[in-house]
Amino acid sequence: MANILPKARLHRLQLRDVIVDKIVCRRIGDFDPKAAYEPRVSLKAKVLSDTEVQSYLTLLINFPQDPKPFSLELRLRGLFVSEKPCKRSGLRQFAETAALVPLLPWAREIVATLTRQMGFPPLMLPLINVLESVGNLTNEEDR
Repeated sequence: MANILPKARLHRLQLRDVIVDKIVCRRIGDFDPKAAYEPRVSLKAKVLSDTEVQSYLTLLINFPQDPKPFSLELRLRGLFVSEKPCKRSGLRQFAETAALVPLLPWAREIVATLTRQMGFPPLMLPLINVLESVGNLTNEEDR
């Protein structure tokens, strides 16, 4: 198997830190495999300098109909750093769109662990077509 990293083109911004800013998790009832949940994910940016930006990923998991086994709100803060200065607008755009790719696996693991610790089967967040989703976000902002 070939090592692709030596040939990979690294992104200008690199993830340096991930912090859990907030977890609000409440068990409401018992597990029901038929319970349908609706995850909501949002990203917000805070540009710190021309080389640093923070992305805040907020994940809400709600059950629109009974039975409602639990509710969960999670906010992660990712710090992204560039060795070379970048345009602040580019940093903001990255943190509000592309930061989903490196931060979502952290959220996925936390959700699976929390649901397991509540006595439920681990909840696996669905995979997201990131390229299409980011494109949709960009198109909505242009309107």
